[in-house]
Amino acid sequence: METIMSYIDNLFRSYPDTPQVRRAREELLGIMEDKYNELKAGGKSENEAIGIVISEFGSMDEIAFELGLDKELAAGQKRTVDFRQEKKLTLEQAKAYLQSQDSFGFKIAAGVVLCICSPVPACIMSALEEANILPRALADAAGGCSLFLMVAAAVGIFITAGIANGRYDMYKKYQIQLDFRTRARIAEEYEAFNQGFGIKITTGVILCIISVLPSVCMEAVFAGTGFQVLRDLSGSSLFVLVAGGVFLFITQGVKKSAYDLLLEKGDFAPEKRTEKKGEKLIQAIAAAYWPIVTACYLVWSFVTGKWGFTWIIWVVAGLIFGAISAVISIIFREN
Repeated sequence: METIMSYIDNLFRSYPDTPQVRRAREELLGIMEDKYNELKAGGKSENEAIGIVISEFGSMDEIAFELGLDKELAAGQKRTVDFRQEKKLTLEQAKAYLQSQDSFGFKIAAGVVLCICSPVPACIMSALEEANILPRALADAAGGCSLFLMVAAAVGIFITAGIANGRYDMYKKYQIQLDFRTRARIAEEYEAFNQGFGIKITTGVILCIISVLPSVCMEAVFAGTGFQVLRDLSGSSLFVLVAGGVFLFITQGVKKSAYDLLLEKGDFAPEKRTEKKGEKLIQAIAAAYWPIVTACYLVWSFVTGKWGFTWIIWVVAGLIFGAISAVISIIFREN
């Protein structure tokens, strides 16, 4: 039966992975299995049964006509012209890719969390300084140094993770080819992953929404009391909760993207697999935008010394960048 499976995989190799093609493949496989079992029960050897089964089904052109796949073949040929590079992956290679992307997503998410939380030590030092627990010079030095150290660590993670993951960059330019069994196994894993995907993304959104609550509650409860240090420290919770939400977004998003690439879903579907100039423009803008925002944040914070307030620049910058990205995407989609 392995020979028959390989034979069918080769027969359908030039066809796009559509529901009609999958149904036709399963139908043909069932017919051939029935014929094979019938011949085996009649006393034929395994090789004889396989030879007879394969010879009786004629050429793929005849099979396509019988199964109504002529249009699908034309679509598959068009895809072959559009995407000349193909990459065949075994089950082991596909699983290795998924594991590497899982690790890559975790590292990138960890680096982003360090960047988001980098103002937290400065906020804590500022609160301690306001409470006369630490001298101003020591608080400023500790807060500033910790910020740079956390950002430096994050940059180091980004660089090392990007270099390690570089061997998979070309996968996005290939048309990934999986045999039937591998595709079925990956699809099964994807369904299991997808069950928890929505819950985790929803949790991330909730964390971002409620991130301001600790600050608001502390302000309301301890206003006019002697617990000013607690009110100042509560501002740090915003960064921590937002970082938790972003961590979920990145880890789950990277993993889903890996599944989409292997199964040709979402942005990696055949009809969407062309180069997107809008995304390239957004990436080019981001490469200059965020370093400028970071520089503005640091200058503003060091000049004013108001580390507990200047973090608002990240919220405003994120909203502005989101609006820019949305406008660019709409323009290029319409064009």
